[in-house]
Amino acid sequence: MQTPELFSPGNPGGMECVLMATDAGKIPEGAPVICCDGTERGLDTAWLVRSSASANIFHPERGFRFIEQLAKPGIAVNPEVGIGYIR
Repeated sequence: MQTPELFSPGNPGGMECVLMATDAGKIPEGAPVICCDGTERGLDTAWLVRSSASANIFHPERGFRFIEQLAKPGIAVNPEVGIGYIR
């Protein structure tokens, strides 16, 4: 779950919220949704996404999709992903 965090630290949280709300039946699957999240610095990330149930997250037609990034932090904070460069 660290790949979405490379774009913005708030991406995984927003994605998880949409997946959980869809699993709970509060959002219909396949609906366009604006998800927002942030860090301890405040709300700094917003995306327009296509909702999906957790079971269908990678499905080609019904899967979760980031459609458009509406806001991201001005100063990128690179997360520690534990990948070393090979030389």
